Amino acid sequence: MIIIVKSFAAFRNILGKERTVELAEGADVDSLLKSLARSRPEAFLLLFGDAGLREDVNIFVKGKNIESLQGLSTRLAEGDEVALFPAAIGG
Repeated sequence: MIIIVKSFAAFRNILGKERTVELAEGADVDSLLKSLARSRPEAFLLLFGDAGLREDVNIFVKGKNIESLQGLSTRLAEGDEVALFPAAIGG
């Protein structure tokens, strides 16, 4: 299945503005992130820390934050749009 990944800020510098990723049917967000990290090793440092997904990474599937879904286990479907944002920090 094909997933559309839209990247913003620092993610855009490494992954590009938009890319398509081919995954097996039934894949989840975790599988997508690992695929991105394999294709662009420098993305791994932006996505993952010692304890898994970095806290300053926001991921949206079809406009919904994965934290309000099933987190990294959120299942993806053909044509889903996934957006990667760094957390907005500051005041």
